[in-house]
Amino acid sequence: MPVGSKDLLSRPPADYLICYSNKLLPVFLPSIAPTEVATMAFPRFFVPLSADSLDTALSESIEIKLPEKAAHHARRALRLRNGETVTVFSGTGKEWRGEIRIERDAAWVKLEDAEEPLRESPVKMTLLQAFVAPEKLDWIIEKAVETGVTEIVLTPAARSVTRLAGDRLEKRLEKCRDIARGAAEQCGRNVIPEIRAAKTLDDALRSVEADCRLMLAPGATKPAHLNETNKKIAFAVGPEGGFSDEEIRLSAELGWSPVLLGPRVLRTETAGIAAAVWINTVLGDYPSL
Repeated sequence: MPVGSKDLLSRPPADYLICYSNKLLPVFLPSIAPTEVATMAFPRFFVPLSADSLDTALSESIEIKLPEKAAHHARRALRLRNGETVTVFSGTGKEWRGEIRIERDAAWVKLEDAEEPLRESPVKMTLLQAFVAPEKLDWIIEKAVETGVTEIVLTPAARSVTRLAGDRLEKRLEKCRDIARGAAEQCGRNVIPEIRAAKTLDDALRSVEADCRLMLAPGATKPAHLNETNKKIAFAVGPEGGFSDEEIRLSAELGWSPVLLGPRVLRTETAGIAAAVWINTVLGDYPSL
C-alpha cells in the first residue's frame, strides 16, 4: 500500500484525479457553505439602483422593478414563475434576494434579505488593453470580468486596426459595460469592473496606478515576476500586431516592465486572460499546488 494511503482512505472520495510525475494524485476541492451554493444557484439580475435604495426597499418591503431587458430574460429565457427566488445586485459588492412577480412584459422583486459575499480577488488587477477587433474585445471584456479584473483601460496603439473616437467610442464603451454587467451576472461577481478609454497610449500608461506594472511583450527577455507584497497589479496587452518597439521603450521610461509571460506567443485575446489567471494563482484566490 503506497505511503499516505491510510490518510486517503480516511477521507471522502476525491473530487477528481490529476496526473503528476506519472502518478495519479487525488484532488479535494474546499467545501463551500450550503448558503453560498444556494445563493449562486438563484438567477441573478443587475439593477441600476444604489445600495441605499435597495436597502430601503428591503427594510420597507417595497418591490423593485427589474429593467426591461432583465424582465424579458426572466420571462422568456428562464421561464421563471411568480414566487421563485432570484438575486439582484447593483455593482456595489452586495446582493439582495427575493421573490419575483411577473406580469406580461414586466417583473418586480420583493426583497427578503441581503448579504455581501466575498467574491473579489484580494489583488486589484488593471488590464490595459489596446483596441482590437470588436468581436475580440467583446470576448476579452467578458473573460476579464470572469477572472476578477478590477479595471479595464482601453487605448489606441500604433498597430491597432480598430480606430475609435467621439460617438463611436462612447457607443463602444457602453456596449463593453453592458457585456461586463452580463458577465458579472453569470459569474457571481457583485462588483463590476470600471471600463474607460484613454486618448493615447502615453495617457493610458500614465493614468494607471499600481505597485507592479507589466508590459506584455513577446520580444522581451525578462520573464514576468511577482512579489508577495504586490496588491495592485497592472498588465498591458497590445493589439493584434503587438506593441511597437517605440511603444515598449515608452512604457519602460514610464516605469512599466516589458516582460514575457511564458515561452509561447499569446494572441491579444488570450494574453490578458492568461495574465489574470496567473496573478490570481500566485497571489489571488485561485488554488495553487
